[in-house]
Formats: sequence, C-alpha cells, structure tokens
Amino acid sequence: MNKQELEELAANATVEEVRNLAKADLQKIELEEKAAEGDGLSRSLLALKETIDTFKQSNTGTGTVNSEEIKKLVKSMKSTSIGKVAYSDLDAELQSKLSGQVKTTLTLTTPYSKGVGKELVESQVIRPLFQKLLSDFVAKNNAYLYGGAGTGKTYIVEQLADFLGYDYVEVNCNQFTSPLDLVGGQTIEGYQKGKLEMAWTNVAKNGGQMKGAILCLDELPKLDPNTAGVLNAALAKVKLGNTENPVFIYNGKGEKIYKKNIFVVATGNTQLNETSTDYEANFKQDLSLQDRFVGSTYEVLADYRSEFNNALQDFAFLFLYMTSIREAIIEEGWAGRAFVSYRILISLRDTYIVSRDVEMQKVANSAIVNPKTLKEGLDSFLDLFSVTQKQYLKDVSDYNSFVNNVIPSKDKMPLSKLNTDEELDKVNALIKNNEAKLNVVNE
Repeated sequence: MNKQELEELAANATVEEVRNLAKADLQKIELEEKAAEGDGLSRSLLALKETIDTFKQSNTGTGTVNSEEIKKLVKSMKSTSIGKVAYSDLDAELQSKLSGQVKTTLTLTTPYSKGVGKELVESQVIRPLFQKLLSDFVAKNNAYLYGGAGTGKTYIVEQLADFLGYDYVEVNCNQFTSPLDLVGGQTIEGYQKGKLEMAWTNVAKNGGQMKGAILCLDELPKLDPNTAGVLNAALAKVKLGNTENPVFIYNGKGEKIYKKNIFVVATGNTQLNETSTDYEANFKQDLSLQDRFVGSTYEVLADYRSEFNNALQDFAFLFLYMTSIREAIIEEGWAGRAFVSYRILISLRDTYIVSRDVEMQKVANSAIVNPKTLKEGLDSFLDLFSVTQKQYLKDVSDYNSFVNNVIPSKDKMPLSKLNTDEELDKVNALIKNNEAKLNVVNE
C-alpha cells in the first residue's frame, strides 16, 4: 500500500483499528524519508534497529541480548557516520526495556493489544498466512481456512483476535447447529442471543461491550446447508456500510441490528464445494456460501516452527516423536480417526512436566502419589486408533525404544536441559522441510 492510500485510510477509515494501523505505517515511511533527507536522529533510530536485527541473527544460540550488549552496539554505532545516539540518550522507557534480559525475537506491541500476555513475537506476525489475514481484515474480506485436522486453523484465528484486541466469538458448526445459535431466538428461558448477533453488534451475551469481534465459524462444512443459508446475508454485508449509511441484518426477534466492528473467518477440513471420505460429517455447501469467501480461501498446513517455538522448544525429543506419528497418520489417511494437534502436543508436554515436578504435584494437596506418565498420555492418544492402526503407528515411530530408552534417559536430565545438539539438528531439518512445503502452498 502506498503513502497516499495509507493517508486516505488514516483519515477516513471507519474502523479505529484500521486508522491506527495506517498511522503506524505512515510513521515508519516518514522516518525512512527523513533518514534519506539526512536527518541524523532518524538515521540513528533506523540504524539501531538494523544493528540489533543483525546481532539477533548471529546470536540465536543464546536467545537473549542483555543491556551491556545493547550498550556496546550503541557505542559501536557512534564511531560511524550513521549512528549518533548513546545508550544514555534513550528515554527511560526504552532503557528499561533494554535492561536485564531481552528476547532477541522482537516483540511487537500494537495499538490493538489488550495488554500483558496479548503480544505476538515478530516471527509469528510476519508469517505469510497471518499477513494475508491482516490484509483481509483491513479490506473487510471474509476469510476461509481449510486443511487437515490439527494444523492450527483456529489457533491462528485466536492469535489474530489477540493481536487486534478483538473478542473471539466462536460458532462450533455441526449438523445440529440451528439458526437460533447464529441469529438468536426464543427459548423456554427467554430470548437467547446468537453468536452472529453478538459479533455483529459487538454486544456480548451478558450485555458487555466489545471493541470488535472476530467471528470464527469453526468447521463450517459440517453446518447443515439450510442453516448455512442464514449466514449469507450477513457475510455479503460485512464489506458494506459506513457511519452515514449503517448496515443491518435481522436477529431472531425480527429486529434490525446494526453492524459494528466484525471480521469473519471460517475454518474447515475441506473446501466448501467438496466432500471427503476422511471427514464424513462434512456437507457440500452451496456455491453462494463459497462465493462469500472467494479470493480469501487458504490451505493451512501444520507450522512446525510455530509449534516447536511456542510449545515444545525445551522438549525436542517429544516434538520429534510426535512429528513421526503425525506424518504417518497423514500418509495413511487416518486423520479422520485422530490427529496430532497443537492441543495434544501441549497436553503431553504438561503431563510430562507434572510427572517430573514434585512441587506441581503438591498443588493437589499432596494427593498425587503416582502421577500420570508421558507413556500413559501417549497410550491414551494411540487408543483412538484401531488395533491394527495402533500397532502400525507404534512400529513406524519406534514406540518401544521411545518408551523404554528415550523417556527414561530424559528422566535423568534436568527439565531445563533436555535438548541435545543432535535432537536440535533433527528438529531444524524437519522445520526446514516443512517450511519448503508451506512456501509452495503460499505461492
């Protein structure tokens, strides 16, 4: 987007978040322009960022940069014709952020952040799919994410909601989902707000106000096509309207309800115009529904880097084993039976931590005398498959060696130092191969 377009958005966009995003991009452009014109401070700020980024890339082994290292970087810049800023010249807020231990992966703070714990690191935000969804948000396009089970479709939508500071409103679509669940209706307990109604008006079930809402239509292909038709009017109107000409739909009472800040993202295992034997509960949806997402339909594959960095960074052995299970499930076409999702990775990780951490066991008033083991958690997952499938997965993943050799060896190591160089090399190779596949999908 060029400067003129950004200025137009910053001045006239009806959504506050869009205006703020445009203003932030304009500030960056203006800083670059001033630097090009010879402004020393602007050059210094840009040079500082570039220097930190360069140092970050060469310091990935430690994962941190402390205040003394930052001071050295600033001092080295002073000897050049570009940098003319000292650490002491930085404002108190920036100095405080640079003191102590600072993650080398830049943390983005945005005007949309809800606060502490709602920040995403740069590596997450700049992912191609995340960038496409941000673009669709600004353009007010409905987006549809499809792909195999456990690929993190809803997770990325939740991340997007956190990044924007919007409420996450989810509809769990299935054959029993009714118009009442979407637009509201009368029940024996009185009128019930629908999820679409809440997201559309930015008013929660309890009457609380939302800054904005991301409506996630999770597993949309499982929705009865007749019920799905209820969505068509709303999906077609998301792009329409402004302050002078507000857009409305009808709720379950037949009342006009007016659109506020809403972004619609749907997910599914297949494209909307097809069915799959792996996902028998899916319906082939009407072409009119598919058309509501045209131009913003994306295939989603599991993102190994994101999974490892966010869930299993200190548990390479578990990541390697579960990845072998996942790839076998995909190759055999058994994802409709069970799948290796982000949730099972987290579950097994936490099970293992509790089995090792005596202090965590005390949370239950010392009632845990025989904590659940990683093997038991893994067996519970494998039991979701048939006897034949289960045995195949055990054989292909070398289950016996993992349970009898790998886990016992890890039990003897500190929880904070489980990773070996060999394991990390294997993880990096898996991530590299996975990213090659992701790049093909995102081309």
